[in-house]
Amino acid sequence: MKLMLNPKEVKMKKNIDKDKISNFKKNDFNFDYFSSFCMKTKPNKRYYLAELKKITKEFLDSPCGQQMKQEDPLKYYSIKGQKPPKYLTKPKYPIGPVNAYVPEQSKLSKEELDRQIQNELDLKKAKDQKALEAKKLKEKAAERHRLHKEAVARERSIIFVCNAYENHNWTSIHSEAYQKRYNKKYIYY
Repeated sequence: MKLMLNPKEVKMKKNIDKDKISNFKKNDFNFDYFSSFCMKTKPNKRYYLAELKKITKEFLDSPCGQQMKQEDPLKYYSIKGQKPPKYLTKPKYPIGPVNAYVPEQSKLSKEELDRQIQNELDLKKAKDQKALEAKKLKEKAAERHRLHKEAVARERSIIFVCNAYENHNWTSIHSEAYQKRYNKKYIYY
């Protein structure tokens, strides 16, 4: 299908990007006659990324971008999509003298230090003693519990709950076991 245009309406041609034109690509005609709504397809990701890249490049090259580079270089490089130079990045480990912290013990005199060490040893001994006593009590309780279990097991073999109305040792007098045990017939020669 070929579109025919009115020669009166033919004006100057616009420079429209061919990638933005939908199914009219094959036909070369004046685009002023048609509205721009039907001419452009939905812009895709590639188009948007190209536009964003162009806009950011313009911004970074402008005086505002140069001012940002001087005031906030980390933000500038993140917008640019590059790693900032090493002199701008802060190290993750603390920078300071090695022996900046002076412990409290080194501020004490020798006698006070000896006294403090002795107190710490006494506290440690008391704590260990208490833990040992608690462990012994726990072991005694476990031993008592074990002996009780053994005694209950011994008693259960002799004394146990049973139904008083059932005779557990009852055997029929007609059974083979009863006859063998009580009615023995000896054959004499």
